[in-house]
Amino acid sequence: MIEYRNELKGLFTQYWDYLSVYAACKQNIFDCIQNTSMSITTLADNEGFDLEVLKELVLVLKQQKLIHTDGEMLKLTIKGELLTESHPYSLKYACLNWGAEHLTAWQNLDYTLKSGKQAFNHIYAKPFFEYISNDKERLLNYHKAMYEYARDDYENIYQVHDFSIHQSIIDVGGGLGALINAVKAHNPQVNCFLFDKQEVIDLYKGDIPVIGGDFFQFIPKIADAIIMSRVLHDWNDEKCTQILNNAFKSLPKGGFLYVVENLTDKIDDGAAILSLNMHALTGGFERSLSEYKSLLTFTGFTYSEVKKVNNLQYLIIAEK
Repeated sequence: MIEYRNELKGLFTQYWDYLSVYAACKQNIFDCIQNTSMSITTLADNEGFDLEVLKELVLVLKQQKLIHTDGEMLKLTIKGELLTESHPYSLKYACLNWGAEHLTAWQNLDYTLKSGKQAFNHIYAKPFFEYISNDKERLLNYHKAMYEYARDDYENIYQVHDFSIHQSIIDVGGGLGALINAVKAHNPQVNCFLFDKQEVIDLYKGDIPVIGGDFFQFIPKIADAIIMSRVLHDWNDEKCTQILNNAFKSLPKGGFLYVVENLTDKIDDGAAILSLNMHALTGGFERSLSEYKSLLTFTGFTYSEVKKVNNLQYLIIAEK
């Protein structure tokens, strides 16, 4: 009994650990001490922090093995360097993504539980994607976070499937292009395109040709294959049907549709907590392979096969 009580007490305050790191990222503490030696006093003076509170935060960051000290000087660990802006595998924006409005939506999960509706819409009076699109910095930070996840998740997707069979591929709802860049890097002969809302396309800095638009309205008819990564889980079945109908119209006969998603029937916990997140934020949810098959069949596609991408995502392959 005492073991369970202690486990529960620990569970209740787990968010303290995350919010400590979140605050350090938000205040650019890891960036401030990157590649240099800096004392706690100097950091407090330079950034306007309360010295005593900063000392406590540094102790927490040391416990989390993000910072270590050399005498009075602060230095980043290898793990802490991942939270700096300039690191090639930075997770700074992935960290920042789960605080602020996102956290507030989760604090109101009981609203979603009782109503079946998004807590986010209830609190902020706008759907999630509309809300972040109204602020360029917020939109950029969100897509930087999604890029950091996708960069790691799809780094080896070229080993999962041979995309060289296509003349052209369009990444629909591809954000800052992590997935299509990974495909292009290993299939340079394939014509690749990135399609997303114009305000997102405006943020893209890569070399892939881009097209702005709304996948609820149309998908350009320029490729013999479409790939969509973690797009459908953002939406309910009605919205998914709209997207898939437009994908079907876009493709030539014999064209391929690739859908990358979490599959509840292939994940040990059924992706329940991931699905709760979608319910609270966007009104979407995680689905099983059979549920995706039903959506694909309903919109005219023929299911072909599924391939494992990583421990969470799977590549569903369908044909027109």
